[in-house]
Amino acid sequence: MLSCNRIGIRTDLYCDRFCNDLHREDFLYYDKDGFELNRAEQKYYQLMNYQLDKCLNHCAFTCNWYTSSDPRLIVDHSVILYRCEYRGDAERQLAVLKESVPQASLLLNTVAKWGFDFALDSIDEHGDVYEVVHIEYDTNIFIQFISELNKIRERIDSMDWHDAADYILRNKSEWQSLRGFAQNDWKARQLLNWSRAEFTEKAI
Repeated sequence: MLSCNRIGIRTDLYCDRFCNDLHREDFLYYDKDGFELNRAEQKYYQLMNYQLDKCLNHCAFTCNWYTSSDPRLIVDHSVILYRCEYRGDAERQLAVLKESVPQASLLLNTVAKWGFDFALDSIDEHGDVYEVVHIEYDTNIFIQFISELNKIRERIDSMDWHDAADYILRNKSEWQSLRGFAQNDWKARQLLNWSRAEFTEKAI
């Protein structure tokens, strides 16, 4: 049903190189919650040769996680995500820059974090697509991330996703009237025994 890509999880997330091409406007639109990178961050990551991707139409440091070869199951997105901290020459550069560009302090105070994002859809008998489950998790603690990653992988790999998709559709009356993320929470509780669908940490 679903296949997990073999990924070597990065343990040490940092940028430590001096960037010669920074402008004040590069520091706009810092993502304080997730993994989206503004232009200043992208430039530092590129100096480190980190792989950047347009994840959910946002530029981020990601690796593709699960894929589907099943015609009924659609992986909307499934990624491992990374956010870097700043050390060495990059840290010293940002410390100087923040005197004239205050937003540089946001990068300077960024802590490394790891995350995963898994969203699965299915197709009903009428050819309409509906969401089966969508979860997000991230943490600044690597050992905690690996623990949660292993647990959710075991759950995903052992799940009969046809049965899960049928269950969600069959119980549509239970969740379709819920608003916003409450729908995601309901599905995560039913399928994965998660109390809510999103567990996230601030980037700073």
